[in-house]
Amino acid sequence: MLKTSFYIVIAAWVAAIGALVTDFLGFTDNIALFGRAGAVLTLCAAALEYNISTKGQKDTDYEEGGPVGLIEVGSATLLTKQKKWWRSFAHITIILGTLIWGFGDLPFHS
Repeated sequence: MLKTSFYIVIAAWVAAIGALVTDFLGFTDNIALFGRAGAVLTLCAAALEYNISTKGQKDTDYEEGGPVGLIEVGSATLLTKQKKWWRSFAHITIILGTLIWGFGDLPFHS
């Protein structure tokens, strides 16, 4: 599920770039498609961040009410280097997506 979420965010970026090009060329500037693409970017990146944050909870062998040792705690929160990169990518996408969502229509208004 995590890899699928990452690929969905990549597809959202491709769609946002396509919307930017179509707005710039004047095909969709009357509906401000690029600004709306920011909302999709933000939503997809938030879903990726959620999947990353729940990864540790899903991978642990902890049983509710059972003893918790340092090994269980470490394995519950440990992320690989790739997943840390994905988390950073999701953070940046949420920030840029929010900016595009809020201000993406302004460059195309005369």
